[in-house]
Amino acid sequence: MSSQPKILIIEDDKDMVEALKIILEGESYRIDVAFDGKQGLDAVKKEKPDLIILDLLLPGEDGAVISRKLKNSSNYSNIPVLVLSALAKKIEDKILSQAKEKMLEVDEYLDKPVSPQDLLEKVRKLLKTRR
Repeated sequence: MSSQPKILIIEDDKDMVEALKIILEGESYRIDVAFDGKQGLDAVKKEKPDLIILDLLLPGEDGAVISRKLKNSSNYSNIPVLVLSALAKKIEDKILSQAKEKMLEVDEYLDKPVSPQDLLEKVRKLLKTRR
């Protein structure tokens, strides 16, 4: 069994998934991927990741629904969720503003496009809080 943290990426954009995998595997994280909401929830139950990187706009159940389900589950509420989405830019910061993390029931939020440095900083922070 590896001591490296396992990260589940739930994202429907295959190019974004590949970019995230390159960044995260470069830091020796183990990566699992799901391309829609149902696959994502199934993967959480099966793989029990240490961290979830979640897009909001997904086929099937969207990221906000997935996040609420996880955060309201005694089995999965301790798994940190990092939302990585362009949604805030689409609906303007006026709507999500400073309360977006609370509204979305996530631990952290990053707007797309994201820099590798910002991504890794958030991932390290969230993994540290889980241990």
